[in-house]
Amino acid sequence: MAYAGSVPDTRRLSHDWMADAACTNSHAVFDDPDREHEARTICVVRCPVRSECLAFTKKSESGQHKDHRESVAAGLTSTERFRLDRKSTRRADDPERIALSGHERCGTHQALLRHLWLDEPIDPKCWTGKLMRDRDMRGLVSQRETARTRLASEDAATQQPTPGGPTAARRAQPPVKGSTPHERRVYRLWSEGFDDFQIARRMALSTPQVQRVRERLGLLAHKRPA
Repeated sequence: MAYAGSVPDTRRLSHDWMADAACTNSHAVFDDPDREHEARTICVVRCPVRSECLAFTKKSESGQHKDHRESVAAGLTSTERFRLDRKSTRRADDPERIALSGHERCGTHQALLRHLWLDEPIDPKCWTGKLMRDRDMRGLVSQRETARTRLASEDAATQQPTPGGPTAARRAQPPVKGSTPHERRVYRLWSEGFDDFQIARRMALSTPQVQRVRERLGLLAHKRPA
C-alpha cells in the first residue's frame, strides 16, 4: 500500500538567512548614525550571512537614489552603497561615484570598500586600517568637543546677561557646522530653511535622529509652514 501522507518541505526559502543575521536584535545600533562603526563591526565581524545580506541589498536597492537607502547593510553605509552602485539615480549635488579599479592599496579605505562591495575576504591589514582611522577620527572629534566646551565656558564667564533671556542669547551665537559629514549635511539643509521632517526625508533618517543632531549642533528648530 502506497504512503499517502504529506511529505515535509525541507527546502530552504530565499529569505531564511535573515533569521541568522547578527543585526536581528541590534535595531537601536543600526538606527543611530552615531553608532556607524559599531554597526559595521557587527556586519563584518559577527554576521554569518553577510554574503546573503549583500546580495539581497544590492538587488533591492539597485538603481535607487541615496535618499531611498538607509542605515548600514552588509558592512557598508547607505552613502557608500549609493556611490558604489553604477546604476544609481543621481542628482547634480550628489557625491561622486566610487570607481573600483581592482588595484586599491591594501589597508586603505578604498580597498576595504572593494572587499565589502565585491564580497571578498577582508584581510587583517584592511580591517586594522579601518579601526585606526576610526580611532583617529574619534580623537579629533573629542579634541574639537573639548575646545568647543572650553570656549563656551569662557564666553559664559565673560558674557553679560542678555535681554530677552537665554533664547535671545542662543540666537546671537553662530551655529556650529558640525565635525562629521553627517552633521555638516544636516547643518547645510537646516541653513537652507528645511525643518526636521524635510531633512529626515532627504537624508533617509527618522525625524528624531535629525532632531538629536540639530540639538547637538545648537540649532533652533524651523517651524513647518501652516
